[in-house]
Amino acid sequence: MSEFKNSKTFRIIISILVAVVMWLYVDNIDTTPVEQRVFNVPIRFIGAEDVLMERGLMMASSSVTDVDLVLSGNRNIMTKLNTDEIYVEVDLTGITAPEEYSLTYEIVFPDTFSQNNGIELSSASTYRVTVEIVELYSKSIMVRGTTTGSPAEGYMVGEMSFDTDTVLVSGEQLAVSNISHALVTVDLDGATENVVTSVEFQLIDFGGAVVDKSQFRVDTEAIRVTVPILQIKELPLVVDFIESPGSTLGDVAESTVFPTSITVAGSKNSLAGLDEITLAEIDLSEVTEDSTFTVPIPLPSGAQNLSGETEAEITIQFRNVTTQTYTVDTISVINAPENVSILTNELEVTLRGPVDVLAGISAYQLRVVGDMTDITGGSGSYAVPATVYVDGTEEAGAIGTYQITVQITS
Repeated sequence: MSEFKNSKTFRIIISILVAVVMWLYVDNIDTTPVEQRVFNVPIRFIGAEDVLMERGLMMASSSVTDVDLVLSGNRNIMTKLNTDEIYVEVDLTGITAPEEYSLTYEIVFPDTFSQNNGIELSSASTYRVTVEIVELYSKSIMVRGTTTGSPAEGYMVGEMSFDTDTVLVSGEQLAVSNISHALVTVDLDGATENVVTSVEFQLIDFGGAVVDKSQFRVDTEAIRVTVPILQIKELPLVVDFIESPGSTLGDVAESTVFPTSITVAGSKNSLAGLDEITLAEIDLSEVTEDSTFTVPIPLPSGAQNLSGETEAEITIQFRNVTTQTYTVDTISVINAPENVSILTNELEVTLRGPVDVLAGISAYQLRVVGDMTDITGGSGSYAVPATVYVDGTEEAGAIGTYQITVQITS
């Protein structure tokens, strides 16, 4: 045993035990006061965001925004202090009028400390904070927008809109009065769909410079912006022709449309599958001679006309055909109720077709048929739309519209 006590191993064990005891003493028993410097301790102003505003006031400036402290306390307490959780409070709730105030502050320690656990303030970079309190001035300013980048090729930017047209800005009167507008900036690089996003805004003064927004209060931090992205498309203008004997496209020498196309812009969905614009549906049998029509250009729903033309001119010229008038006395009706009599005994009709074909047509080949489908009234006389049939040829047909008169008796 004596040999072990004199050994190197025993001496090492004893040294470790002594060190542990000393550490426990320093950490838990030693009450020797020590000092600790804490730099840039933030200041929190109590009542600045609510109480002062309710009273129509605001804090315009503060002499300092943080303080440096020298704290002292028992070693075992100071070693447990997390200085990152320390801050100081300046109470503004007692202020009721605009002027300059010199106020003291209170040090707030972490929640894990009971009060301050005996920690005292030895010194500080300042013991008072001077604040300037002014009347709160509010002004509604217009929201404007700008963009960066460009949409994809073949697309254009529509009119930007916002979920609010104004922003309420509050602060010192002179500073607020110098604000011109709130500016939102939206990136449109490569866009092919509408851009809808919430964007933080900048405050711009009347000189066009960006103003530090931190010195003001605003009623919203971001504005929801919608920017339509419109597809650009050139669409030919076309006409749908209804053909009948004697009035076919083969009988038309020339049909033209001016302008031949327009350029439109619209959402990708509204223009999807749209390759042309149909101006009108024209029944060639109702065009009795070479004619020119002016018709409005219909636009797809939600589309914009970039070309500017609102009307189109349609010209139709016939060739190798002529017209001839005949008197028809073969007249009948279809879809007729009971007790119907036809009051029209004969009807003059005009046929169009090649000269030799018209020369060979006899009156017996012509008949007029009135359709009473839409006649729903009782007794009386009615004008009924009628169709002219030319039996024995498809190279000639009636032009114009016709009707006959019928009478229904009870």
